[in-house]
Amino acid sequence: MKIFRCNICGYIYQDKEAPCECPFCRNQKVFDQIELANVNYNFLKDAWDKQVKWMNNTKYQIEIKLNPDEEVLRGLAEAMIKNLNQGKQAYCPCRVLSGNELADKKIICPCYFYMGEVEINKKCHCSLYIAKE
Repeated sequence: MKIFRCNICGYIYQDKEAPCECPFCRNQKVFDQIELANVNYNFLKDAWDKQVKWMNNTKYQIEIKLNPDEEVLRGLAEAMIKNLNQGKQAYCPCRVLSGNELADKKIICPCYFYMGEVEINKKCHCSLYIAKE
């Protein structure tokens, strides 16, 4: 398995080959291969920053920001690195895997549910993304 990151939105994906289209931002042929040894807190924080920037450039949602609490971010990074080390996707660490590959793709970070949660609760379930005030 190889790790890939979208150079537009920061989406992280693990598979034998990079997808032709980013499942998150829908841009084509935008993945760079990343060595697992390079996936650390700073790498993930950079990916999350890219995701926030991309999400805030879309017009259909409220503006969000990355949680400024370093302790929360480090905990989420550790959980995500653990998933990647086990050959799993960059799954949202606060979600439970169903075992159904298609259903579980919805919980690759940023998960399918983050925006609704931010709109309702002012933060996503794992508190990675919060509403700008």
